[in-house]
Amino acid sequence: MQLRTKTIERLRDALLKSGKRRGAVTSSAYRTLAREGLLTEAENEALERVGPAAEAMFLVIAADGQVTDTELAALRGAIRGLTGDVLSDDIVQILIERFALKLRDQGRKARLVSISKATLESGEALNTFALAAAVALADNQVTTTESDLIVELKTYFQLSDDDVALVLGQLEND
Repeated sequence: MQLRTKTIERLRDALLKSGKRRGAVTSSAYRTLAREGLLTEAENEALERVGPAAEAMFLVIAADGQVTDTELAALRGAIRGLTGDVLSDDIVQILIERFALKLRDQGRKARLVSISKATLESGEALNTFALAAAVALADNQVTTTESDLIVELKTYFQLSDDDVALVLGQLEND
């Protein structure tokens, strides 16, 4: 599957631009509150809404066992965009830490089952797939394990070849 399309490169570039800018002021007190789940209603709603897509993207960047700063910036940019900057960098960091623990404790297959169920219920399979492809390309290379996971996402998200071709190339004529 060819992920390096103009569409995915443009999406990747936008995610990196958003993810590399400095977020709101952070503090250890705020991180402590966030770790304890003491978030605002808007933050909780945002987490619930974007959690499955964010975790799918995390699984892709973690697939090769090396999560780079550039990949994290793309993930952070995606989460910022999906939530309208509702979630601070501290919350995003805690979210990523939780994804890593779930992956370690439950394994990739269990996480894919959970993510795909939520993604299919929300009708966000195509969007999540596109974002996952973009973060896979964040460091300007897609490893075999990342590519294999993208193919798995296609299956778990019940996407056809036509769906994938559409989402990977939909903006090329713009």
